[in-house]
Amino acid sequence: MLWFVTMVFGSSLCLRTGLSQTQPAKKPPKAVRVTGCLVKGDEPGEVWLAEKDGTIYGLEGSKSELSANLGHKVIVTGYVLPEDKEEADKETKKQHKGGRVENADFRVLKLETIGTKCRQ
Repeated sequence: MLWFVTMVFGSSLCLRTGLSQTQPAKKPPKAVRVTGCLVKGDEPGEVWLAEKDGTIYGLEGSKSELSANLGHKVIVTGYVLPEDKEEADKETKKQHKGGRVENADFRVLKLETIGTKCRQ
């Protein structure tokens, strides 16, 4: 009986260990740097980064630091946040001020001011 219990426990432990090794580990997203102008978003307290090519990121980070740099040319380092399908469809259909559409959300880890004024 002891031999049977040991075999069942041992095989389940091996099976469990084997399954955990076969599942691919999720890699953390790679940090990227984006350069553009900080502008007011279409909702209160929202700040966007507008690139020269027209791409707009909704920034998530320190609201006070972002707001203090409105109108400045900056480099932000962080992660582009994935949106679920429903959110992406909603954003695509929604027209913002001046015909601008937010392309993606961006989690800001670091902000560097490279100019005191920008033309956007």
